[in-house]
Amino acid sequence: MRLRSAVSTCLATLALAGCAGHTHNLIQGESDREITVGTFRHEGPEGSTMVLTFRGTRFEARGFAIERNQNLAELKRRYGIDRKHWDRIFSGMDTDHYVYSAEPVLRAENGASLLCPTVWRANGAPAGHCVTTEGTHINFRFE
Repeated sequence: MRLRSAVSTCLATLALAGCAGHTHNLIQGESDREITVGTFRHEGPEGSTMVLTFRGTRFEARGFAIERNQNLAELKRRYGIDRKHWDRIFSGMDTDHYVYSAEPVLRAENGASLLCPTVWRANGAPAGHCVTTEGTHINFRFE
C-alpha cells in the first residue's frame, strides 16, 4: 500500500510539472534597451505565448505556430553512418539536433503590431528580432 501511494504521489508530481509549461524571461543586457519586459512560452496547456513591453506599450501574441526542423544533410555529415546514433535520432531519444522557429505577430491594444521571427535549438533559449510597422528592427534574447 505504501509503495502504491508513493508511486501515485510521484506520478502526480511529474504530471503537474509537465503541465506547467516552459517560460523564458527576457535577458535585458542582450536585448534592445527599449524592451523593458518580455516572456516567451512554447510549451504547456496554454500554448505558445510571447509578450514584450516596447517603448512603454505591451505587445502580445498567443497560440502561434511553432515549427520543428532538422537538417538531415548536416546530421549525415556530422555523424556519418553511426547506426546507433541514427537509431537514437529516429526513435526520438536524441533531440539536440532540432531547431525550432516561430513568427508570432504581437499586437498592442492601440492596434500597433510587431512581427517577431524567433529561433532556438532544443534545450536552448529563443532569440530573434521584431520589426515594427515603421520598419524598425528590435533585437531580443530570452534566457
